[in-house]
Amino acid sequence: MDGKRLSALGKKVWGLALTGVLLAVSACSESTSPQLSRVRVELTDAPSDIIARADVWISQVSLQGGGGDGTEEGGGSVILFENHDEPLHYDLLTLRDGVTADLTGFVSVDVGTYQSVRFVVDSARVTLIEGETFADGEDNATLFVPSGSQSGIKVKLDDVIEAGEGESVTVVVTSTRTPTS
Repeated sequence: MDGKRLSALGKKVWGLALTGVLLAVSACSESTSPQLSRVRVELTDAPSDIIARADVWISQVSLQGGGGDGTEEGGGSVILFENHDEPLHYDLLTLRDGVTADLTGFVSVDVGTYQSVRFVVDSARVTLIEGETFADGEDNATLFVPSGSQSGIKVKLDDVIEAGEGESVTVVVTSTRTPTS
């Protein structure tokens, strides 16, 4: 695998982890405090033809408000999960075929519009399947995630979340990959 492919693979791996987004919105009969909604973020993954493991450590998940139309109106920004001492750790490839990881549980948020989710990624590591190697001959590599451990990786939602009073909303972030050749 040449250096150019390594760079593309690194981008795909974080692209794989966080680019495709599916929203499942469901109303809940439980009531919450006035002017509050509840949001939960889950993570799932898609199969890969050359990746054996894709480990990721996430120390913060936040929801970003805004109308999605260029305005800043909306629910503001809210941290749904934060633990820098013990970040969440997942092998993304175990999160497929309907398996999801609940990153945040339901968290009360202000009623409003939310257009993106932000993940602070402390570290990410990829191991390739037997017979595949990176340009350096190794079958595993720690990925460089630009701004991943500071401001985080922003995932713009395909459809904005309209979090209504008393509603419970689940956001499922699904990784996607393009075939390698």
